[in-house]
Order: sequence, then C-alpha cells, then structure tokens
Amino acid sequence: MPILKQNDSVSVEPVSEPVTIAEARRQCDLDDNYFDEQLQHLIKAARRKVEQDTRRALITQTRVLKMATFPAAIAIELPRTPVASVSSVQYVNTGGSTTTFSSSLYSLDANHNPPLVVLGYNETWPSVRGHHNDVVITYVAGQAATAVPETAKQAVLMLVRHWFDNSSPVVVGTITASLPLTYAALVGGLHWGQYP
Repeated sequence: MPILKQNDSVSVEPVSEPVTIAEARRQCDLDDNYFDEQLQHLIKAARRKVEQDTRRALITQTRVLKMATFPAAIAIELPRTPVASVSSVQYVNTGGSTTTFSSSLYSLDANHNPPLVVLGYNETWPSVRGHHNDVVITYVAGQAATAVPETAKQAVLMLVRHWFDNSSPVVVGTITASLPLTYAALVGGLHWGQYP
C-alpha cells in the first residue's frame, strides 16, 4: 500500500487526562496542592509525549488527517489507534467545491493496525482538484481514562515525576539522559508501526 504525504493533528483536545492530579501528587511524593497547576501542565505534556512516542491516542480526541489526494489503494491508513469512529471524509472536487464523501461508500476497520478507512466493494475514490490538503478525514481516536492501559499511565506518571524533579536533562558522567531508561521500555511495548 503506497504511503501518501499526510498531516495529522488534533482538532478537539481531550476533556480529561489518563492520570489524575492525585495520582501525580503521589508519584511526586507531594502531600498538598501547592504544585497542582504545574502538575496539570506536566500531565498534559507527558500524555502528548507518550502519544507521540507510541502513535496512540490515549484519551478520546478528535483528529484531522489531511492529504493531497486519495490513494490508489482501497484503504487509507489512520495514523493513530484506537479509532472509535470516522466523522467525515471530505474532499475538494475537480470543480473546486468541498464535498462530503458519503459514509455509505466506505467503512472503518478499527480492529486493523493501523486502523483503516476502507472503500466499499466496487466503489472508487472520487477525483480531487489535485492541490495540497484536498482530502480531509475527521475521526475520533482514543478512549476513556478508565480504559487506558496501565503501562501507558505508568509512562505518563514516570515522565511527570522526571520532569517535576528535573527541569533540564540529567547528566551522569559523560552521558546525558533526558528521559528515564525504564520509560523507553514502557513505551516500547505500546508503540506500533515502523515509523514515528
């Protein structure tokens, strides 16, 4: 399946995080709420880092995938997992008008890794104008906080503690370690695919 140049971004941020302030306080050995604002920022940054490093969406969020054209293949790979639904597939037609591709003409294969938007049997992708970002797929990825794998939560908490304790990279002798080695082990088990 050929790879197309894609731009994938969050359009609606999660309304919650995979770990709570109370969990972050315990991780950082804090017994009051003095650092809660800082911890909230660290939790969000840590969740985004884990998502980036694993190609997962930990918490429910709306994402937008943009491409210049439809693929020659029957399926489009969605770059994050898990995917709950596809909200819309829109494209700029050859006349320059933005059009919504009917949801009856494609389906979501959420069980495939990566998740796929699959063209219906005997259907074809429409022709596009042939310009940058002519195809826009809006989809919902992620899950509820209660469904986030414990490994991912631990990776988030580990980053929160590391960043709380170290505002700059840690230097040990001649080696600079910006993240704990155990973090790499945690996210290594969550990462999927061959490219970041």
